[in-house]
Amino acid sequence: MMGGAAIWETLTVGLGVFWGLVWSRRTGWDCGGLITPGLLALCVTAPARAVLCLVLGLVLSPVLALVSHAFGLFGRERVGAAMLLSMTARLALLPIAPAPLWTGWVVPGLIAVSAGRQGALMTVCGAVSSSAAAIFSVELLRGLLA
Repeated sequence: MMGGAAIWETLTVGLGVFWGLVWSRRTGWDCGGLITPGLLALCVTAPARAVLCLVLGLVLSPVLALVSHAFGLFGRERVGAAMLLSMTARLALLPIAPAPLWTGWVVPGLIAVSAGRQGALMTVCGAVSSSAAAIFSVELLRGLLA
């Protein structure tokens, strides 16, 4: 049976997906991937970790552009390259900045893909806004159920 913390974490990620979809539908802009807002929302108690994910994704974006151009990568291949670049960066930073598995390499890779396609500002705005909405929603539910 799933523990209470696991239920709230799952609900947080799910609400992050929901608010990310709402953001995308209302603005036409991506928020750094479907799961990014929810995974960033899980970092509410460690905001430096969320900022590191955003910054790393933005740093990887031009590197991804160079790699994509050099090898002619598009679509899934480009996303795969972003994930590999992000994993490489996570391994390089692991001794100085340990991070949970998902926020450590998935989120920066997804942010790099979105930032390369639509620009850094709209990607960060979408990710932060949708993450904040997920955090507020979860806390509202906690308050109502307490």
